[in-house]
Amino acid sequence: MTAKASDLGRIQEIFDVVTQTQRQIRELNFSRERFMRPGTTEDDLIAEGIINRVLRVAEEAGRISDDVAKKYGFDTKGASGVRNRLAHAYGEVDRNILWQVVEQDFDELRSSCRAYCDERGLELS
Repeated sequence: MTAKASDLGRIQEIFDVVTQTQRQIRELNFSRERFMRPGTTEDDLIAEGIINRVLRVAEEAGRISDDVAKKYGFDTKGASGVRNRLAHAYGEVDRNILWQVVEQDFDELRSSCRAYCDERGLELS
């Protein structure tokens, strides 16, 4: 199930979730180490929240139309793979891969969202 019904809606959702997640990780000074091995209940809750954000982003990115995905560099196949792993094999998820998504792929997704909107003269809120 996707939250948005159009490429623009999906792109706005991706941008919003990625931006919020990156800001919160910075503000909380939440590290890879804390994500990999939560030492407190708070760390565990934050890590679970980040995993949920990755799921949300992967859900939307995996449903971007093929023409938009190709033009702006959205890896729909990779996103769908991450989404399916999180949704169906949750206990077997490799947190190293998820942290890599947050550290690297989130920046690429933000850039793709911006490029899509810039070309259309649209503002991302």
